[in-house]
Amino acid sequence: MEYKQTVLYVEDNQLNMALMHHIFKKNLPSVRLLKAETAALGLQIARQKLPDLIILDIGLPDLNGYEAMDELKNDESTRPIPVLAISAFAQRSDIERAQKSGFSGYITKPFQVKTLTEAVEKLLAGIA
Repeated sequence: MEYKQTVLYVEDNQLNMALMHHIFKKNLPSVRLLKAETAALGLQIARQKLPDLIILDIGLPDLNGYEAMDELKNDESTRPIPVLAISAFAQRSDIERAQKSGFSGYITKPFQVKTLTEAVEKLLAGIA
């Protein structure tokens, strides 16, 4: 299969990783999903592969999502890549912090598959 676009998913939870893999395979088959279990690995992959979109968990064990976002925005090569935050932190203050940090969107866990799929499609199409 030839992929049209690439998304990097940075997530430390194996069940969430498996769920996202299934969602992409079923609902976004033309999009290649790269995976990283730590922020450090995610940053390395982002710099090497320059994906079209990054989905970044906020609650990572090494760097949190905000720290990883700072790294992405401070790197000229990764700065233009839209980043979608995904987190169980669902307070209004969490969402506002993510917006101020430069995230292109924020999805709370547990999420609806349709909500996630639509957000990914919009960001990949450049509609944010």
